[in-house]
Amino acid sequence: MDWLNDLASLDLESTKNGDIFAITSVFRNKTFHKSNITPTTIQSVLCDLNEFLSDAPYLLGHNLLAHDLELCRQVDSSLAFLQKPAIDTLLLSPLAFPENPYHRLVKDYKLVRDSPNDPLADARIALSLFAEEWLGGVLN
Repeated sequence: MDWLNDLASLDLESTKNGDIFAITSVFRNKTFHKSNITPTTIQSVLCDLNEFLSDAPYLLGHNLLAHDLELCRQVDSSLAFLQKPAIDTLLLSPLAFPENPYHRLVKDYKLVRDSPNDPLADARIALSLFAEEWLGGVLN
């Protein structure tokens, strides 16, 4: 499973109106993490993320296609990472685990349902979930 090292896991947090306020990506032994992002700093942060992801062959995330990448695309559709092949664990979960149609990312770090999300933990959990989906035999 050395090919898992080619996956850059990406997670972002946004307000209900779609303003991105935190972005995290994990690729190999490196982590990109920016928080307290504002509408005036998002363009610069996405350019930094674009540079961080430049060597990543593939992107991975939970609800990556419909949420994370779409919000990034709305800010700047010319970012190179938006053209990379992407794997969405939300879409793969019902295929890999048809007996358990629970598609939310299980966030064991959240003791209280309304506590804030941790994008770094979520990016790591998405990588782990994909490994489980792959090893589950349905996807390989």
